[in-house]
Amino acid sequence: MFQMAYDFDKSIEEVRVKDKADSINCGMYPEGCIPMSPKRFKIRLVEMIVVQYRSEAQACAAAKKLDQYYVRNWLLDDVKGEPVLEDFVKKVYSASNPRPDQECE
Repeated sequence: MFQMAYDFDKSIEEVRVKDKADSINCGMYPEGCIPMSPKRFKIRLVEMIVVQYRSEAQACAAAKKLDQYYVRNWLLDDVKGEPVLEDFVKKVYSASNPRPDQECE
């Protein structure tokens, strides 16, 4: 995910936490999150969280529950409502925000 983003925009960076208390963990997300997968990316001074799921259906269900975006088996969190990030994830990943009535298969 990072490499795809970096190929599109060389200014992207992965945000490393200095304090373990600031770490993102799967307990913050719906079922199916792969442990140690959540990462923060900074894109044009705005941060988003990228979380890998065991399946595309689980990533879709998590995105639907959190009203966020997903692509394949990845949840893209803290994107909705941030025009810079919404534009970025649509262009780079062709990510989508599932509709409330959409089935996640």
